[in-house]
This record gives sequence, structure tokens and C-alpha cells, in this order.
Amino acid sequence: MMEIDAWIGGYKVRSFPWIDGKTIYFNVQYYRTGQSLSQPPVWSKTVYITNDVAGRDMVENLAASLTEHVANMEIPVGRKIVLTAERSLKI
Repeated sequence: MMEIDAWIGGYKVRSFPWIDGKTIYFNVQYYRTGQSLSQPPVWSKTVYITNDVAGRDMVENLAASLTEHVANMEIPVGRKIVLTAERSLKI
């Protein structure tokens, strides 16, 4: 379920395995209240998640927290951001 096309926490979120097979595309868009979706979003932020067990777990089970984190990130224009999650040990 890495493929997401939904509203999460007031943001339009789109996620799917990226073409390189190594990362997951994760895009967060913000629209003003009442704004038509036919108009461009106020802003759009994209990050890539390392496509491994921990990355897939983050996208599948922590999508709301990940969305909020990306929404609050300052991403310089033209910069590619790759987030890598550390796999935790379950005891």
C-alpha cells in the first residue's frame, strides 16, 4: 500500500514507487480552504523515501506523521531530498 492518492491532515498526498526502484515518491500539496482543485496548489513539496523495509513501513503506517513532517520542511528549489528511515528492532 505504498501507493497513496488521498487527503491526509488537510493535505493532498500522492505516493508511489519511483521509476528507479530504489525510492518511493512522496508528494504533499496544500490547497486553500474552498480552493478549486482545478487550480494549482498554493505549494507542493516532494521527497523521496528509501525503498526498503523501514521506508515502506514509514509510508504505510506513519503516513500522517510523514505528511506533517514534509509539510513543515523547507526544501530549496531544485534540491532532491531523500529520507532514509532506520529500522527499529522489535523486542
